[in-house]
Amino acid sequence: MKKINIGAMISDVKNHWKTPSEGKYISYGEFAAYSIGGIGVNTVNSLFGYVAISANCLLIGSAYGIKPTHLAYLNIIMGILNLIKTPFISMLIDNTNTKYGKFRPYLLYTGLPTAILLCGMAFIPNDINYWTKVSLIGIVYAFLMIFQALYAQAFTSLAQVLTPNGEERTTLLSVSMFIYSLGPSIINLVIPILAQLTWGMTDFKTYRVFFPIFSAIGVLLSLITFKGTKEKIVVPKDYVAKVKFSEGIKQVAKNKYFWLLNFYNVLSGLKFGIGSILAWYCVYQIQNEGMLGLMNTVLGTASVPLMLLAPVLAKKIGKRNILLVTNLLRAGFAAIMLFTMGNSVVFFVFLYLATLMLGGDGVVTTSMQAEIYDYQQWKTGTRLEGFITQFGGMITTVSGMFTSLILPYFYEHYGLVDDYTVLYEESVRTPIFNILIITTIISCVLSVIPIFFYNLKEKDHKKIIEELKERAEAEDSLDV
Repeated sequence: MKKINIGAMISDVKNHWKTPSEGKYISYGEFAAYSIGGIGVNTVNSLFGYVAISANCLLIGSAYGIKPTHLAYLNIIMGILNLIKTPFISMLIDNTNTKYGKFRPYLLYTGLPTAILLCGMAFIPNDINYWTKVSLIGIVYAFLMIFQALYAQAFTSLAQVLTPNGEERTTLLSVSMFIYSLGPSIINLVIPILAQLTWGMTDFKTYRVFFPIFSAIGVLLSLITFKGTKEKIVVPKDYVAKVKFSEGIKQVAKNKYFWLLNFYNVLSGLKFGIGSILAWYCVYQIQNEGMLGLMNTVLGTASVPLMLLAPVLAKKIGKRNILLVTNLLRAGFAAIMLFTMGNSVVFFVFLYLATLMLGGDGVVTTSMQAEIYDYQQWKTGTRLEGFITQFGGMITTVSGMFTSLILPYFYEHYGLVDDYTVLYEESVRTPIFNILIITTIISCVLSVIPIFFYNLKEKDHKKIIEELKERAEAEDSLDV
């Protein structure tokens, strides 16, 4: 067994803190800046989940008392607005040429507006006319959706352009996700526990006190990523991003891997349903909000094993096969939850196992997305991160506008309208939980279908990068 030389490891970190080691593109300092700053970005992003336009959201649903179907209609309006903004966002990103790069500027410019709008969602008066309240929620959320999407995409896409090396990128995503997941883990542990000091998760004071504190910390931490990273794309030195919308869409539409990955995302739309059970289960079934904070933390650890093992598994069986296996296992574990709802310990165990299967999903799909960018450039000669991301967002938005109507229909069918206290009744709560579990199972099984046809292997991507390097060097030599 090979011994680990701690001294050599420390020396390597010192020597390559600012300069990457031979054959690498990311220094240890840049690795740390991306990961630690990511704690801040994902702290803000996790707060966004607490203001979701969904009946499962304790603030928007239980506290404001908005009917599930009205939230579904509001979601459709948000989806339409999202479609309208998409062409402008994609052109904005793919035509960004600054000394800071293509994505880093948006970490700087969108963090503070995102934080302000997040806090604003909790300060809408609850004692005003119902439809005025719904309208104000929609208006604030619409602006929040724009800034938060740019903020989140800037951080995620940055990882995809810090290195053109597929293995190095997967390692970065794996380790950094483990580190920056501390942000959401802390939020999901602390807020439910602290909420007991402010009358609970359905009381406005919880959000009005803690949102400003945590969002400010998050935005400040994210500046570490902005200052400590540098984008590296394999293009000629004189390359300038300039893409027309019509041309960008036309080029992306011919990318088969774009379609397969986005069909996977569309069919995955309901596979997260069992995750939304937890808050209702703790608040309304076992009536213990402290347990919600504890279980949020425990479930947060479920993502770690596959998150860290993703680079190794990608080498052994390939990213495609990781998605196939984990989705089918998640469906199996979710199915067992149908029969264990009365035993909270067993129920939480299988919720944990099902959540564990999602651990590598973010690492793998983000890495695959980056490879699609490289494939697009190899095929057409143009970098189209903005168009690929935003056009993909358009597809998932349209599908989400329809799937968002499914669960609210069942909620109201089983008795959940505008009085969320009915969830204390087992006759209302259990069938709703069953629907969330069943739709998760169906979504997991369907999502693997397009992945069967995804045949861009790791060795193929290496060849693409080598050819892109050769092209860039050839163009640079012509300019000398």
